[in-house]
Amino acid sequence: MSSTNSSSKINLSSNFNLKNYDYYLILATSFALLLIGIVCVFGVWYTYDLYTTNPDWQSTIQYPEYISMMNLYVYPFILVLLLSLGLCIPKRIVPRTELIKATGIILLLTLIASFIGGIELGMSFILLMSIAVQAVVFVLTIMKSGSLTFEREGHLIQIGSSLLHLGTVLFIFDFASMRDSVYHIPIFWVVTLLIGIGTFMSFYPSEISKLGRKIALH
Repeated sequence: MSSTNSSSKINLSSNFNLKNYDYYLILATSFALLLIGIVCVFGVWYTYDLYTTNPDWQSTIQYPEYISMMNLYVYPFILVLLLSLGLCIPKRIVPRTELIKATGIILLLTLIASFIGGIELGMSFILLMSIAVQAVVFVLTIMKSGSLTFEREGHLIQIGSSLLHLGTVLFIFDFASMRDSVYHIPIFWVVTLLIGIGTFMSFYPSEISKLGRKIALH
């Protein structure tokens, strides 16, 4: 009887810890998104103020200074967002303790890259790492890998969730690292498709299933 009680207590404790873990991840993600939004609003106000003073400010030294300043302000919150997204998705594949250790190593490497090559190099490094992780998760989700576990049931919902996470990371990568590249706009449209399809699959899986059955019958 005592062994049964102790095992049930262990299960309750592990479930409680897991709920706390997910809760703090959601809190960190929401907090990071809120602060990124605040920084963006500040950026809009700042550029408007510069424009009223000098309409051609983008052709002066003020523009690269503005970019450097905004990167500096948004970098910590981008870091928190990417790390929380990384801790959220791959926990389905690897044990949570190992995932936290791996995340700590990635954070350390990112800070080293930032120290050596500047904030943009550090941001590009962690973004590429995040894209690789989310892409692997997406492929495993498509393949219905048994190593994945999701909060919600349904293959369409799970694919949609993976698309949303991959699209979010690609969106940040596009604007943080590819803004001066010829691939900036094409990547943006890819991101739009990923997030749009991911949202539709996450919120309307039954409608998609019904449509697929109707098409199959015809």
